[in-house]
Amino acid sequence: MPFLGRKQKKIPLAKKSWQRRNPKTYSAVPRKTREKTGAKLARILYGVLLVVFLGVCAYSFLFSPFLEIDTISVQGNESVPSEEIASKANQGLEGKYYKLFSKRNYFFARKNDLAVFLKNNFSRLGLVEIEKKFPRTLVIRVDERQAELVWCSGGVCYLVDQNGLVYSGASGTDEELRNNNFLTIIDDSARPVDIEKTSINPDFINYIKGVNAIIKGDLKIETEGGIHTPSIASEEIYLQTKEGWAIKLSSQVSAEDTKKIIQTVFDKELDSEKRKNLEYFDLRVKNKVYYKFR
Repeated sequence: MPFLGRKQKKIPLAKKSWQRRNPKTYSAVPRKTREKTGAKLARILYGVLLVVFLGVCAYSFLFSPFLEIDTISVQGNESVPSEEIASKANQGLEGKYYKLFSKRNYFFARKNDLAVFLKNNFSRLGLVEIEKKFPRTLVIRVDERQAELVWCSGGVCYLVDQNGLVYSGASGTDEELRNNNFLTIIDDSARPVDIEKTSINPDFINYIKGVNAIIKGDLKIETEGGIHTPSIASEEIYLQTKEGWAIKLSSQVSAEDTKKIIQTVFDKELDSEKRKNLEYFDLRVKNKVYYKFR
């Protein structure tokens, strides 16, 4: 067949589809290596910036005066001036921890330590609560102790609060204490008393107050020389009347029962004339009354 003898037309090499018309040049550094180097530099820069940022934050939080407490508010006080409490609190915030961190710093100011410091310096303060308010304020809430009576032992007198705790020494003479309407109890055992440690049963305190009010108010019996007790544990008291006879009582007999019994015995057996020769009236045993004439 004639067509078999035809020659095929040759395609020039320059026109082949696989040839690049604009061949690109290549760097001697591979592309992946350049990408890794850029990422490494970015990480280094990020780390440096992070360290700088954390350093600025650390300085601001730990050393900057912006976070040092400079305002102290006192609440709940009555007899102790706010200025004195605030001044003492400022004193407690002086100095540094480890010679480096200021005690006045908001984050380093220790509330419990400051509360103990204030209570040690103000015996009238029973409860001290401290609140920190960001960034530079301290709020001190206090509960002042109220003296319920004066407890004297071994010639030294102390103030006792409503919970029976001996919390302070009582300054002043016996006469000054009486003029301030403090009920004075004299412990004849002269037992040593430790401030903030020695305590008296609150029920015994209430009993003494109740009996004292009944004897002086309801029964109109005048006493002198304070109220004596043989010891704290006995919960017994002795009172000397201005008529010259003594009253011996015990908390085993309630104040109300004491009033009824004394009133009944006085009405039936011991009128005012007979009481002139009385040596003592003993009501320390429940349901029993003893009295003796001189």
